[in-house]
Order: sequence, then structure tokens, then C-alpha cells
Amino acid sequence: MSKSKGKGKKGNDKGKGKKKGKGKGDAEATAVVKKLLKTYEKNCSLSSSQVSPHVRKALKSAITDEKVVTKFIFESMMVENEGDLPVLFEPLIMTLRQERYTYIRDLYVWDYPISYENIANFSLFLERPYYKLRLLELMDCLIEPLSISRFSRVFCLQDQLTTLNLDYNEFGDEGAKYLSEGLKGNTTMLSLSLCFCGLGVTSGTYLGYVISTTAVRELYLDGNNLQCEGATELIKLCVDQAEVEASQREEEVLRKAEEEALRLQEGKKKKKKGPPPPPPVGPWVYKLHLADNGIDNLGEGGSFAPIICMRLFKKLLMNSMCLEEFDLEDNLIGDVGGRELADGLTYRKEHTFNMIVKLGSGLKKKKKGRRGKKKVS
Repeated sequence: MSKSKGKGKKGNDKGKGKKKGKGKGDAEATAVVKKLLKTYEKNCSLSSSQVSPHVRKALKSAITDEKVVTKFIFESMMVENEGDLPVLFEPLIMTLRQERYTYIRDLYVWDYPISYENIANFSLFLERPYYKLRLLELMDCLIEPLSISRFSRVFCLQDQLTTLNLDYNEFGDEGAKYLSEGLKGNTTMLSLSLCFCGLGVTSGTYLGYVISTTAVRELYLDGNNLQCEGATELIKLCVDQAEVEASQREEEVLRKAEEEALRLQEGKKKKKKGPPPPPPVGPWVYKLHLADNGIDNLGEGGSFAPIICMRLFKKLLMNSMCLEEFDLEDNLIGDVGGRELADGLTYRKEHTFNMIVKLGSGLKKKKKGRRGKKKVS
């Protein structure tokens, strides 16, 4: 009896205190990242460039953690002493291409002057079908309109790129035009940020076309100069669509009520919900930031321009069910313009409350269960 007990104890203790061995996947990931770091250091040496501290840190950390790197941050470094090498962007892209590193998902490039040659080589890298970026941020990189023209051709090939941030690149209306042409018919890009890009009134038309014909639903345009006219051009198709949808929703409520009554009469079961659809393509905007855009009475249209513009925004607030964020900070819209927005927000609040009441009245109250009798021992 004691013998079998001892055997069982030995079996239970088996493997205790031993470290888990490296998995095949972990070992492969470590080998891939080690090779990537070695090639990057070699390419930096050949290109007379310093190794980026951010890139080296990310790769070393991934080797320690036995995993691949999906996010790369590249930032310009100040050359402090004479004779010190600069940190160049080209060796990193060259390394990713040479090693065919397909695990990259997010790339951040900050405060680095990207030349047309850099953009052309980077675009060739992005045009390969096996690099699937989700997020791309090129912030304060002195990108010019001609570079935007070349770079925007890759959008139709990057079918997983959902977020693009080009803040602090003053490519102006010409760059916005090339960008809108590159995004034509795009069904995957959801968020576009062009803050402080030197955009004027004309850009409102180009970007209005983008949010009306693509899947882009988040637009950040703070610090530009769209003025009242540009802002109007930007949202007018979204406003038209929101008004049409508001009318359709009223008809849909009546139709659903009739269908529900018919279903209850016939005793049919409710249909199961299917999987969620892909992002819609069309004039819908979820987040719109237009802070500090010269929306005031100093542009074309004079003192009436802000009022006309705010009336349009009021319609958007009243009728759009998808609008979540709206920022008009640092624009002199005036008291009348402010009242227009307040009316839109009040209507939206009341409408939302009424919808909650409608939905709440349809819920069945739970019957309280009877309290069970205590057993007497």
C-alpha cells in the first residue's frame, strides 16, 4: 500500500522545478531578429550612418523576450560633435527589404527630413505585397508635394493600412490633391491626420471627396487654414447623406414595427444576427477635428460665412448617428454661430434620450422569484 503511494507521489512531483524549454517558434523569432540586427548594423556601417538607438533598443528587447518586433520607431538624432555620423533612414528600409522582414505592422518616423529619393525607395518597399502595415506615421519630415505624389501610389496596394499620420509636413493644397488622388476608391484607410500641413480653402474640396468616396471616417485637420468655405466644402456631402439617412431611419422604424407585429402574429422566431460587415465606404465621418482653421468672419463671405458654416455643422450634429468627436477650438465662430451648434447638440441629446426611452419600453421586466422556505433541521 505504502509502495503504491510513494510511486504516486513521485509521479506527481515529476517535472516540478524544471524550466520550460524554448519553443520552436520562440527560437525562430530570436534567430530572425538577431539576423535583422546584424544586417542593420552592417548596412549602417556601409552607409556611413549611426545605428538608430530606438531601433537597436527594440531589437535587443525582442531578442531578450524571444519575440519578433512589430513596431519600429525611427527618430532623427542631433549631431553633437564634428565628425559624428548622422542617423539615416535608408539603412533601416534597406535591411527590412534584404531580410524580407514581414512582421512589421506599425512604423513611426519623427523629425527626419525625408528626401524624394527616400520616399521613392520607401514606396518600392511598401509596394511589395508581403509587407502588411497597419499604421504609418511620418511626422515633421519636410515631405513635399512631389513626394506625396509618388508616395500616394502605394495606398491601393497596402490593403491593411488603416491609419496614416502626416502631421507637420507643409505640402499644402497641392499635396492634398495628390493624396486624394492616391486614396481614390480606398476601402481600408480609416484614419487620416494632416494637422499643420499648410492646407488652404481648396483642400476642403479634395478632402471632402476623400471622406465621401472612401472608408476614411476619422479626419484630423487642426492648425490649417480651411476657413469657412473650405470647411463647408469638406462636410457638405456628409451633411446631405446624414439628412437622407435620418429620413430613412424614420421609415425603417415604421417598417420594423410592422414586421415585428406580423412576426408576433405568425409566431415566427427572430432571425440570428450575422457577422459584422466591413467598414462602409461613403460620406460618413466619426471624428472630425478642425481646431485653429481660420473659421471666422475675416475670409470670403464676411460676417455671414461663420453662420452659414455653423448651420451646416448643426445639420450634421442633428442627423448624423455616427459622429462621435467634433473639435472646433480656436475658431472665431461668433455668438450666432455658437447658438447654431448649441441647437444641434440639444436636438441630438433629446433625440438620443427619446431613442433610449423607446428601446427601454420594449424590454421585459424580470419577474421576481419567490423566496424559498428555509429548511428546519
